[in-house]
Amino acid sequence: MTSRRPVRAASAAGARGRGHHTLSPAHLGEATAAATVGVVVGGIALVITGIGVIAMALTIGSRYGGDPPPNAGSLSLVPALLGVAILILGGALTAGGLAVFADVRRSRLLTGILSGLAAALSAAGALLSMANPPPDVVLAIALTAATLVFGVAAILLLRPRR
Repeated sequence: MTSRRPVRAASAAGARGRGHHTLSPAHLGEATAAATVGVVVGGIALVITGIGVIAMALTIGSRYGGDPPPNAGSLSLVPALLGVAILILGGALTAGGLAVFADVRRSRLLTGILSGLAAALSAAGALLSMANPPPDVVLAIALTAATLVFGVAAILLLRPRR
């Protein structure tokens, strides 16, 4: 045991506690900020995917060459609606992530719920991509990674603040 006295701060500014030391916003914390960045990036990826699915649905008749089947218009309805749904989900995730960064009221709750929904949908997509023959392993791995990112983000966004 030593008899050294504690070193005191030389000024009042030094006596105050140090502020926030990281690049993440003070109201979030490091882990939640990283998860929110993942939600924003995933939302942008879903917006791009939704646009691609809509474009694929609108051009499905051209895949048949000069003689498309008579029901080519009805073949494009389900993919077009799915593309619009993916586009809306991606836009909502992107906007929600930006709202969490801006500390908008109840944005953590809504973005956490949307992130949980996206995790559930991507998990279902991963299972479907492996269940349908021939299994698409690359798509299943990508959807599993999306499930992990959105699931962890949902957990971090929905936990109570400390």
